[in-house]
Amino acid sequence: MLYQIGLIALIIIAALVIFKRLSSKKDVNDLIFEDEMEKEELNSIDEEIL
Repeated sequence: MLYQIGLIALIIIAALVIFKRLSSKKDVNDLIFEDEMEKEELNSIDEEIL
């Protein structure tokens, strides 16, 4: 009985750690919209494209 409770707790902890890692990677790739950028940033991106 104690073995089963420990195994379930271990699975829950592993799932939480995996979920946290996946959600933290998602935050790095957040989109920045054109409205939130400064004019200098927009101009530098335009120059890179051309």
